[in-house]
Amino acid sequence: MWSAFLDWFEEHKVAVIGTLTVHTLGLFALTVLHMRTTPREDEISEIRMELISEEEALQIQEAIQQEALGIPQEVKNLTSNITAEVKPTFSQAKLAERVENDLRAFEQEEFDRLAQERRERGEEVEMPQLDPSKWNKELYMDKAAEPVKVEGATTVWHDLQGRVRENDVPGYLCRTQGRVAVRITVDRSGRVQKAEVDPSRSANADECMIEHALRSSQRARFNALSSAPDPQKGTVFFLFMPQ
Repeated sequence: MWSAFLDWFEEHKVAVIGTLTVHTLGLFALTVLHMRTTPREDEISEIRMELISEEEALQIQEAIQQEALGIPQEVKNLTSNITAEVKPTFSQAKLAERVENDLRAFEQEEFDRLAQERRERGEEVEMPQLDPSKWNKELYMDKAAEPVKVEGATTVWHDLQGRVRENDVPGYLCRTQGRVAVRITVDRSGRVQKAEVDPSRSANADECMIEHALRSSQRARFNALSSAPDPQKGTVFFLFMPQ
């Protein structure tokens, strides 16, 4: 029987091989026709995953917080009067203080040199101590410091016309980021008579920020201004930076 099958296959092998080849090609063609490169809508998943580093995540979080507060990334640790003209960050008072320190250092150096020469000649004398009160800048300044509007964002700014506020900046005393607006009333001598938080103009303020903003407002001193309204009302804004 097996020899009979072999004889039959030998006689019809061309037809058998041809038939198998045609069926294989047909099956391959049908498979190609049914393959799709684009999935159907019910096969598309809406889940997308994108891996980012921890540093990139922190940068994105910080950028979102700053965008929510409407501030640039660079913040100066200064007080700014937003009603004043834009001027450089240095003031006349700071320039005078720097000159004063340089003069005192030069004077002390000269005194030390002269004292050394006297000691070498055997003529040492006791030099009198300088009176610190004579170096009070208020005694020789021609005019009071002018209000300065600092370019860029600052940690403290106010809108009291013609006023200069002492540079008390509590912006780094709390952990999170936020802004506190404090309504204040100032008399002509520059003393704060009243200070209260303005919730409508504050943003992301917590108890720590409110406490430090109120303390800073209550102890703040402004320059005396005889032409100012009595009392003069305005708002001081405190920007707290994340720690």
